[in-house]
Amino acid sequence: MLGDQIIQFFDGFGAAGMLLALFVIFIIDSMLFPMVPELFLLIMYAANPSPWWGVLLIAVALLAIGTGNTLLYITVKKLGVPPFIEKIMKKYSALLIARDETMLLINRIAPVLPYTGAFIAINEWRYDKSMTYILLGGCAKFSVLVMLSGMFYSWFERGTAQNATFILILLTLALGVVLAYVRKRKMDGEGIE
Repeated sequence: MLGDQIIQFFDGFGAAGMLLALFVIFIIDSMLFPMVPELFLLIMYAANPSPWWGVLLIAVALLAIGTGNTLLYITVKKLGVPPFIEKIMKKYSALLIARDETMLLINRIAPVLPYTGAFIAINEWRYDKSMTYILLGGCAKFSVLVMLSGMFYSWFERGTAQNATFILILLTLALGVVLAYVRKRKMDGEGIE
């Protein structure tokens, strides 16, 4: 898995290396392809389950998603996308629960909108409002995940806490998979390929 390779590459640099690895993982997730960055956030938190480490990881994650989405937004605004991709993105946007920036908040709970920076540009959503929603939603989601994981570490022995955190990760992933499946079925029903 690419995320594991990124972590191994930066592992020799200690805590700063782990923060840089997390930043790179979130950038790749924001701009190129989904990497389930919450998994890596919780894995890195498990290495030092302290409040300050959790806050630092959340701050790095927010900086990375802000940077990645901004870079993708600027790239699409300046260079555009091929017309057929724009058409697919607009059809996909029409099927979303919300058809404006509000979808970016919902996307933090149920990630069904990849490449959000590109969608912001294509749909001509307000950049400032979009980034506020992305960052607020990310802060809320990551804070809840880290807080729950931290509670596991304070309530249980380390091995049990790691298992509970692993179950939390699986539940987060399962929610994303189920919602992506539901979205795909709806798209198939609408004749979108």
